[in-house]
Amino acid sequence: MALSVVSCTKDKSTIRTPKFKNIVILGNSITFSAPDLNGEWKGSWGMAASAADSDYVHLLTTRFKIIDSNCKVTARNITGFEKDYVNFNFDGNLKDLRDSVPDLLILRIGENVQPSTYNAETFKARYIALIDYFIAKNGKLSVLGVGPLWNAYLVEPVMKGQPYVSLARINQDKSNTAYGLFTDPGIQIHPSNKGMRAISDAIWSGLEKLKPVE
Repeated sequence: MALSVVSCTKDKSTIRTPKFKNIVILGNSITFSAPDLNGEWKGSWGMAASAADSDYVHLLTTRFKIIDSNCKVTARNITGFEKDYVNFNFDGNLKDLRDSVPDLLILRIGENVQPSTYNAETFKARYIALIDYFIAKNGKLSVLGVGPLWNAYLVEPVMKGQPYVSLARINQDKSNTAYGLFTDPGIQIHPSNKGMRAISDAIWSGLEKLKPVE
């Protein structure tokens, strides 16, 4: 797989990123959140971006398509895995994505892992099982783990076993969150447009950690 050099930040710095054809991004409401008909969130994209093209998935998609306009990017919310990783049904939730044989899997999860019930060894086993579930269809699959904005202390030690990007610093700057943009505290803690750009930048730079597969 060839490497492409693409400008990725305002200061014109570049990274060398592998060229991918089929990208799957698994996450939570930061990745995709359907509208809440009875609440304040009316979007149908990553919470709390102001528009679909401002969330990190769409920002990344634009970058991937600069390298290959024919590439496919699919994102899915797997909050169910975070909240109940022990019983999460891979086939019931992910078989179609697994069977599409992606060549890049981005796991951007962790915020909804519950500290009161968290077991590091069990989470590690299930996290590895999730990756292996996709590798079963493509032994050359590239995997990038991307940690949470909060609860990082729980899952980072496990997720660092794979190529990994930490987002913990992004959450230290309140301007990266939606405080003041929404009244619902559950929405406010999500990234603003600025935060979404920061997440996109961090992931894009993290692709350097992936070795190109010939």
